[in-house]
Amino acid sequence: MKKIITILILLIQYGCASNIYYYQNNKKVNLIPIKPLSRDMSHIDYYKNSNGTILGVTDRLVVKLKDKGYLKSILKEYSLELLKVLGENLYLLKTKDKNLTIRISNALYKKDFVEYAHPDFIKKLHKR
Repeated sequence: MKKIITILILLIQYGCASNIYYYQNNKKVNLIPIKPLSRDMSHIDYYKNSNGTILGVTDRLVVKLKDKGYLKSILKEYSLELLKVLGENLYLLKTKDKNLTIRISNALYKKDFVEYAHPDFIKKLHKR
């Protein structure tokens, strides 16, 4: 009976999590929310992707534009703040709310003038 309940819970979590995703290499990558790794990291939302990699999401996203002329319009439209210019037409942006980071990055990814957009993921370092 416990196994059945556990399986049902996992299926429900997986079904609900399918709405949370990001784009990587023109493919949708589903994310499953997980509990914070520690209380100190409550400002970070944690997810596990289909490879089992744990990713942290804050209020920052990385956006590569095809033309820098669109920067001001997306900053205004999505109420974003420019934190840093990372390269040619590549920007680190900040959202007003970390809960909007994934949604905004997905919306930007779908724009014709955006080369790519994704949250500024925090990943655990692995020793070689």
